[in-house]
Formats: sequence, C-alpha cells, structure tokens
Amino acid sequence: MNRLLLLFLLVSSSAFAAESGSLPLKCQLLDTSDHFWFYNEQIVYKSDQFAVFQNFKGRVVTQIDLKTNELIRTTYIGDPFDPEYQILLGKCDDALHVLDMWAMNQLPLDN
Repeated sequence: MNRLLLLFLLVSSSAFAAESGSLPLKCQLLDTSDHFWFYNEQIVYKSDQFAVFQNFKGRVVTQIDLKTNELIRTTYIGDPFDPEYQILLGKCDDALHVLDMWAMNQLPLDN
C-alpha cells in the first residue's frame, strides 16, 4: 500500500511541476560532482546568448552562456564574515531548450 501511495505522489508531483513550468535547468560543476538546479523563478535576465540567475538575495549570481551551456557562478560571502568571492565553473544540460520550455509554459492556452 505504501508503494502505491509513493507512486501516486511521484506522478502527481511530476505533473504539477510540468504544468507550473518548474522543471529545473540542471548544471554540474567542472571540478567536482556538485550539481545546481535552477528554476524559472530565479532568472533575472535573458538575452539571445546569456541567462542570469540570482539566489540568496543577490549574494549568488550565475551566468549561463546559452550557446555553449557554460556556467559561471559567483558567490559573495560578506557580513558577518570577511568579504570573499567564490567563483565556480560548470556546464548545463540543454540550457536553451529548458528556457524555451519555460517560455512556452508562460503562454496562455486556448480553450
């Protein structure tokens, strides 16, 4: 019985994610096995070549090159700590395709 409930929850939550446009853009760092997932709500800028995401009230900014899928993530660690920047490099999976899917999910459906 628990397995059936778990299956139902997985299917219903996946359907909700697809409907809400919240399928993640998945990226992995080059030097470690760390992964980052980005969502439509985090994007602050998009052009033909770049997308910029913001997290943690602007302390973390990620720029993704939509032509090469390259990622650069800059983190500012400040108050109450000594100011310091962390810069990470990575690659994303089909970034432009994911952003196009997000844009399609924003279009109204004809009834």
